[in-house]
Amino acid sequence: MITGKMGNLARYLGCHPNLDAAIEFLLDSDFSELEDGRHDVGGQRFHINIFRVCMGENAVWEAHRDFIDLQIILEGAETVAWAPVDQLEGWSDYNADKDARTSADARPGMLCSLMAGMFAVYFPEDAHRPGIGSGEVRKAVVKVRATPETEAQNDESMLKHLGTSTLETGRLRLRQYQADDAQVMFDNWTGDPEVTKTLMWETHPNAEYTRHLLENWIKSYETGRYYHWAIEHIGQVIGDIALVNWSPERLDGEIGYCLTRKFWNRGIMTEALKAVMRYLFQEVGFRRLILRHATNNPASGRVMEKAGLIYEGCLRQALPDKQGGFSDLALYAALKDEWLKQ
Repeated sequence: MITGKMGNLARYLGCHPNLDAAIEFLLDSDFSELEDGRHDVGGQRFHINIFRVCMGENAVWEAHRDFIDLQIILEGAETVAWAPVDQLEGWSDYNADKDARTSADARPGMLCSLMAGMFAVYFPEDAHRPGIGSGEVRKAVVKVRATPETEAQNDESMLKHLGTSTLETGRLRLRQYQADDAQVMFDNWTGDPEVTKTLMWETHPNAEYTRHLLENWIKSYETGRYYHWAIEHIGQVIGDIALVNWSPERLDGEIGYCLTRKFWNRGIMTEALKAVMRYLFQEVGFRRLILRHATNNPASGRVMEKAGLIYEGCLRQALPDKQGGFSDLALYAALKDEWLKQ
C-alpha cells in the first residue's frame, strides 16, 4: 500500500508502467471536474470511476487480482483499514466480473485516515476495508490494469518514447521546465485570469502553488514518456505546451497550450505548435493529434488552423466555464501522413 498527498503522487512513478500512465494523466488533467460514473480515459491501461458513498462501519475486506486500485478523496474524509492478503482468513471465491474477493475476518488491520486531496494505492497483495467513518465522501477510484504485457508491448513496438527533448525554431527554444521557472510562469500566465479565463484549469492563487505543480512536472520527466515544454523566447519563458494525454493503443494524443498576453498575435504559438507536432509525428510516432478550444476564444482556433489542423466539429457544452455555466468546445485534429505532406 502507498498513501500520501496528491501533490507528491509523482514520486511514485516507476512502480508499474500502467500506474505511471495513470499518474501522468492525473498530474496533467483536472479529473475532479469529471462527472460521477465511469470514464475510459486510459485505453487498456486504466479507467476512472467517480462516485459518492455514505460512510459507516464496513466489516468486509476486499482484494483485487487484475487491477491496482488508486483511490483519491475528492470531497469529505474516509478511514480505510489495510492488511496483507495472506494475513486474513475466510476469503470468498474470486468474482471475475467484479475483480474482487471478500473476507469478513474480524482483525482490525491498520487504519489510515484519508482527507480530501489524499490518495491510497492498493496492489493485489493489499487487502483493504474502505468506507469507515461518518458522512458522505466523493472519491475517484482509478482502476489500473495489473498485467501490462499486451499494452506495454504495443506501446514499445509502435511508439519510440524520447521524452521532452529540446526543440529549436526560428524564434523559440522549447525545453524542459526548471525549478526556478515558477515565479516567471506565475507572473506571465498562470496567475493571469485573462489568460486562463477560457482554459480548463483555474488561475493560480500564488507563485507557491505554481512551484508545487512544477515540482511534479519535473519529476515526471524521469519517466521518459512525459511531453511538456516551456516556451522560451529571447531567454524568457513566455508560455507552455504539452501532450496532455495520449493512448498507446490508438497512437493518438491531445495537445494543450497557453501563452503570456504580451506575446499574443505574433505567430509564436503557431510556431511552437508546429515544432511539437512535427516532433510527436516524426520522432515519437503518433498517428493522430487533436486540440480543443472554447468557442469564445476564436484566436486559439486560428492558431490551430495556421498550424495545419482540420476542424472536425463542436462538442456542445463540454467545458465548465468560469461563470458557472458550460461552454462549447471546437475540436481540431491532424493525421500524421496528411500533415507531414503540407
